[in-house]
Formats: sequence, structure tokens, C-alpha cells
Amino acid sequence: MLQENTIFLPVLSDSTFVNPLKLTPGNGTDGAQSKVHPDPYVLKHQGEYYAFATGAKGVLVLHSIDLVNWTHLGYAFQLEGRKGYWAPAVVYENGKFYMYVSSMPEEADDVHLQRLLVAEADRPEGPYEMRRTLYDTFSIDAHVVKDEQGDYYLFYSNNEYAGVDAERPGTVILVDKLVDMVTPSGHPQIVVVPTLDEEIYEENRFGDGRDWHTIEGACYVRRGDKHYVIYSGNAYVRPNYFLGYSVAKGQDGAGLRELVWNKFPSDQEYQPLLRRNEGVEGVGHNSVVRGLNNVDDWVFYHGRDAHDTLDFNKEQRTMRSDRLLWSGDEMWIPGPTYTEQDAPSMPAVRDLFNKEQLEAHWKTEGGEWKAAQGVLTQRERSGEAALLTTEQFGAKRMEIHLSWNHDHRGGLYGVYPCYQEVDSYTACLLDVGQKRLRLYAVVQGVKLPEASKLLPPGFNYEASHFLRIEQAGENYAVWLDDVKMLEASFPIYEGYAGLYTKFTSANYYSVEITRHLEYKRSLAAGAASHIRRIHGKGQLACCMEQMLGTSPASRSEWLVDLPAHSGASYQFQLDLTPGHRSREAGIYGFYESAEHYVALMLDHSSNMLRVVQQLNGEESILEARQLPGDFDWSQPHTLSSVFRGGKLMLRMDRDIVYCGSVSLSQGTPGIILTGNAVIEYLQLTELGK
Repeated sequence: MLQENTIFLPVLSDSTFVNPLKLTPGNGTDGAQSKVHPDPYVLKHQGEYYAFATGAKGVLVLHSIDLVNWTHLGYAFQLEGRKGYWAPAVVYENGKFYMYVSSMPEEADDVHLQRLLVAEADRPEGPYEMRRTLYDTFSIDAHVVKDEQGDYYLFYSNNEYAGVDAERPGTVILVDKLVDMVTPSGHPQIVVVPTLDEEIYEENRFGDGRDWHTIEGACYVRRGDKHYVIYSGNAYVRPNYFLGYSVAKGQDGAGLRELVWNKFPSDQEYQPLLRRNEGVEGVGHNSVVRGLNNVDDWVFYHGRDAHDTLDFNKEQRTMRSDRLLWSGDEMWIPGPTYTEQDAPSMPAVRDLFNKEQLEAHWKTEGGEWKAAQGVLTQRERSGEAALLTTEQFGAKRMEIHLSWNHDHRGGLYGVYPCYQEVDSYTACLLDVGQKRLRLYAVVQGVKLPEASKLLPPGFNYEASHFLRIEQAGENYAVWLDDVKMLEASFPIYEGYAGLYTKFTSANYYSVEITRHLEYKRSLAAGAASHIRRIHGKGQLACCMEQMLGTSPASRSEWLVDLPAHSGASYQFQLDLTPGHRSREAGIYGFYESAEHYVALMLDHSSNMLRVVQQLNGEESILEARQLPGDFDWSQPHTLSSVFRGGKLMLRMDRDIVYCGSVSLSQGTPGIILTGNAVIEYLQLTELGK
């Protein structure tokens, strides 16, 4: 049965693409696999993207700088005497790339001889060298993730756990902790098992009436305190191959191996995350990667053109990509698409240093900065050196890849998250001598108490490392190599961003800065400072990951601002759970003034969803819909606004409520409430071109 009412996101941007993604052949590519890319795993490294795929003769790898146009780089990994390289996954750790992939002996005919291997390389594209075999039994579809404590976990598929089940034998997904990058602990725990007829791979496989099921292709995603594992069900050769997911709520102190996982929506309900439609079939085996702006999530998966005749002797799985969005706590992929859609949005500043001259968005404030072949080097080892942006930022997400050039004297190198003038700034530096990550502020020449943390044992300063810095108001949070390291609050909230070294030489490989505001525990007070009440007497109280909104007597309204210097295009979203005393709740999709706005409103008393426009003081209803009788007011609902190129899109959960042109030039999103509500996952992001 085809998926009914397939929803695609409307096109709002001038930059678009169409699935399947465009692949350009390169050196070392077999002609037969120059246009297909099954089981895609996408890695972002130093601002660029690498997509690894299943191959008969080896692991194929593509390269892209925009997530849309891809170039073949040939084979990343081949091993003499092996064939059938299935579903690779690659992670980077402390200067080395580790590939987890299964293969089988070249002379074997039984695919159940597939074994998970791990290989190592110095570059993302390889060549990778074999390190070891992880398991001595059928094992495929690795997915390796690092948690915020820095521990690694391996998700993989295996037959033995449920292979002799009397009711639903089949392949399952397990998770194990890694002792090091090449050694599982040997104590795996179950994540997903077969429970549905839709997961059947082969009917009556054993001649005793039992059907064989398959759950494979694990992909881990986290949102707040909830953990998700996306999986693929049934056979990749079948038209009805699909994506589903399992959910676990986080537990204090518990690792991924200790969580309790439950299928969405339940073990006995088939509600796939992605399945066939009239244009695409056989969709599955995905990975998820952050887009160019480091905010948006994109799902990469394979599928076949639904109009092509299935040929078992020909590889037909092509690489495709769609947005991963949310409907309350539920995942939503508006696809699989086969028509034009918006390309990934750009950050405000993105530099891969692949030009010989510095871009115009930089200005030098000391030091000797030289860009060549994807590396920016600050060469001067005496004194302080800085390279600043030419525009200012407030709330932001900054991502930088950097390394140190060895010197017997040690050194400090890193970034300016916020620089106002020579004696007022914040700095985040790796301290080679003290082996610490340091975050501090200088205000009018006075250095404030710093936050710092010891770097992990064996930290290789000369290898590339990844810094992510998030700022909201006076709050700063820092991640190093995806591990949460530091939080601090400083009275500096708007200024230039930059690169910074003290008495040393360092390399920078990529810099990406997105104007972005996010309400989360580490940034709660700072994010709240960007929210200002413009009407009523209601209150928004910060409470951990949530804001508690109350306006019992009458309507209250708040605007959510990015600081000055932001552009006219943005996306805004939040999860809203109306309280039992809530009469109306919603968002300003676009607010210019009290006489000029567009709002998306939930009316509890009438059980209606409305889009209201105020233009020159006159109100009109652009859209009105009766909510279903079973609409759950006690659950979170995602409300979203995207304003781009003079077009406005308003969404609630999976429903595109309104999309059209607006006769307003530049505005601000906001929150509307009469009664009480819980607000979570609030984000406001400037959309670059």
C-alpha cells in the first residue's frame, strides 16, 4: 500500500535540489557504481562531508562541500581475499579515522559469513588499514556514537539473539560499549527486536511456517533527554523497505547500554518514519548529519525510482536526503521526496580556507595568517594574534576545527567567541602547558574568574580537534570533540567573533558561525534575555529544559529576538504543551508591529487552528481548521515558522498550515498565550543564502 497524503516541504529558497543526489564520477570509480550509493553513511569533518557506501569490491566514498553535489573519490577500503563490504560507518577520534564495516571471504557464498571489521586511516577518504575483526559471528550495520561523557558505543545487527525465536525469529539491533576504538566490551544489550509482519524479510524461510524478520541499519539521534534509534525493516530489495524508530528516556548516570528502548508508537503498531510513495520505493538504511548551518538535521538514505523495474542483478539504490523534523516528541521526515526542495541553509560565516587569500569577512588584528589548501595557519609565535570577523554576532553557534603546531615552549590557541575591543572580550583556549581547556572574559582590562577543565589523557594537540561554542545572552557553553566541557556566564553578549593565539602557532581548518538562539539548560537564562514581553502581564519562568508560561487573566505576547545585524530570513520553532487552563496559545510567525503580523493560533474553546493576519490594522483569517476530536491538548506540539524570500510557512506538527507570500519586509517571531503552557526546544535561526 502506498503512503497516503505524502507531505513535502514547500520551496522557499532560490537554492534547491532534487533527489536522488547528483554524483560525479571520479578516479578509481567502477562505472557500475558511479550513480548509486547504497547504505549511505555521511561524516562531517572540518566543514566538509564524506559519504561512505556499500560496495561489492570495497567501501566507496564521496565528497561534498554543500551536501547536494557529490564527487566520487573511489575506494576508501579494500582487503585482499574479502568481498561484499556492507554498510560502513566512520568516526574521527584524536587524529585517526575509524571505519566499521562488515565483509565476507571472497570464496564464500553464504552472506551469513559477514563479520564486522574495524579499519583505521589518517584521512577521511582513506586508504584504511585493517585493525581487527570485532565478532566471530554474523554481524553487520555498525553505527558508532560518542555520548556527552566521551564514551563510545557500538550499535550493530546480529542474528543469534532472536534467530531461534518461536514466533518472530530474525535479525535484531544490539548496543555494546567500546573499551577503546577497536574493542567492544562484549556485553551487548538489546535495542530493537522484530514485532511486526511488516518487518518480515522472507516468508517460511525454514519450511516450518516461521517467517524470518529483519531489523537493521541502526542510526542514533538524541534530542534533549530522549534517545532515538532509527532502524530499517524487512528486506532492502522489497518495495516496502522502511524506516522506523525506537525511543528511550535518559536516566541520570546511565549509559546507552543501560537504557530501556520502546518502539514508536508501540510494538504492535506499524507507523513508519519513512516508506514508499508514488515516486520512491525501497527506502531505508540511513544516517543523520548536521547541515551547513550546524543546526538543521538531514537524513541520508537510499531508495529506488518507483517507476523502474526491480532488477535483482543490478544495484539500483541511489543516495537521497530529506530534512529530519519534529512533531512534538515524534520524529518526522517529510518525504521521501522526488521533487524540488530547498537546499541546506548556509551559516552567516563559513570558511574552509580553500582560497589563497583571506575572505572579505575577516580582518587581521595581529599575527601572520596564511591560507593554503584548506588550512589557515597563524605563523607568528611571539605575542598575541587575532583574526576577527567584520560583522558582529550575539546569540550564535560557532564550530571550529583547529590544531597546534608543536613548540617546546607550549602555547595557547583557540577562539574569541565574542570580541568587543582590545580590553573587553571572551576567549576559549586550549592550554598546551597546563593541559586544560580554558574559557574566560576580560572586561575593561579586568580578567574575570575563568572556567576550565583538564583535557582527556592522550590528547593529541597536533591533531585536528573540534570546538563548538554556543552563546545566548551572557551564557556560554563549550563542547570539545562532541563532549560537553564548560559553561560560564560573562557580561559580554555581543561583538565580533575570531581566531586567537597566544605565543604559539596554530592551524584552523574550518570556521562556521550561525546566528542561532536555543533555549536549553546550559543557556536558559541567556536565552530568556532574548525574549521580551510586548503585551499583557504574563510570565515565562525558566525551569531546567522548559519555560513555564502563565497569563491567567488575559492574553500576553512575547517577541524572540536575535540581536541586531541579523538578516531578514529565519526559522523559528518550539514545542508547546497547553495547560489545562489554557484558552489560546500560538506563535507569531511574523511580527512587524501591532498593525502588521501573521500568527498561528490554537484555540482551546473552539478546538480550532487558525492563521490570523493583521495588515494595516485590519484582521483577516488566512486559514482555519477544525482540530480532530482526538487532538491531545496534554501532549507537546511543534509550532514552526519559516520566513524566507518574502514567503512565510507555518507548521504545526506534520501539518503545513499555511504557505504564501506576505506583504511585510522584516519581522520577528514570538509567543502568544492566554492561560498556561509548557514551552520546550525553542530555537530561532537566521537562514543564510
